[in-house]
Amino acid sequence: MKILIIGSEGFIGSNLLVSLKQDYIVFSADIFYSSVSEKHFILNTSLPDFDSIFQKDKFDYCINASGSGSVSNSFKEIENDFNLNTTNVFKILNAIKLHNPECKFINFSSAAVYGNPEILPVKETSLIKPVSPYGFHKYYSEQISKEFYTLYNIKSCNLRVFSAYGPRLKKQLFWDIYQKGKTSDTIELLGNGNESRDFIYIDDIISAIEKIINSDCFHADVINVASGIETKISVAAHLFVKEMFGNKNIVFSNITNEGYPDNWLADINKIESIGFTPKTSMEEGLIQYANWLKKNFQ
Repeated sequence: MKILIIGSEGFIGSNLLVSLKQDYIVFSADIFYSSVSEKHFILNTSLPDFDSIFQKDKFDYCINASGSGSVSNSFKEIENDFNLNTTNVFKILNAIKLHNPECKFINFSSAAVYGNPEILPVKETSLIKPVSPYGFHKYYSEQISKEFYTLYNIKSCNLRVFSAYGPRLKKQLFWDIYQKGKTSDTIELLGNGNESRDFIYIDDIISAIEKIINSDCFHADVINVASGIETKISVAAHLFVKEMFGNKNIVFSNITNEGYPDNWLADINKIESIGFTPKTSMEEGLIQYANWLKKNFQ
């Protein structure tokens, strides 16, 4: 089986590459060079040529882990976010349609499509109400995959990933805590600490993808990828600080972070129905992430 990972040098893509290449023939593509992939395509930053990749080889699956992953940056660079999260998905799917129509497409969408849900847990059938350009653009990418499935029978699946974390992640909450904790005994974070997230460890995301590869969820399906456990930001932050630094003070600014929801909890019945079970607890995952940081940045 041949798998192409686009965005192979990012957080999820790089972990996927290392894991999947143990059992599959894996090709990779990114704007950066790869130090671990022998079958790697370099993409032009402004005009990525996906056609040439699918002309050179045929793949059973294409996993799109590329794009912008920053809610805050999507407000500042809305056109760039649209191009990375929406336009490129169209270009990839069109290249598959033209050159490799048997290839199944797995697209990383986001829980940001739900916005600030009023009812938890969030189901795949819940109201779509994004509160950021990033959330809108991820939803557009899902609609594009539905277009190509409906009109051209290009099989696809969209993964609404919730709050992912783990080794190789260099952004978002825990990375922010780490950066601030290196230079100060007091770590200030946005919000009030009572916000909550459904955190999922990277190894569980990889496990979910392997279940999806072997499933029949390719009718432009949308699937929540999460742990199904709601954790307060204050609880997660204190757990990580304890593991990373031992003891530091955490304060919350009570300043709202634009585009971010108050509370998230996913209904994961759909992905559990194909055999997925999250195995990594918050405590275990944060220990692994802290160990990675200590090994690579201290």
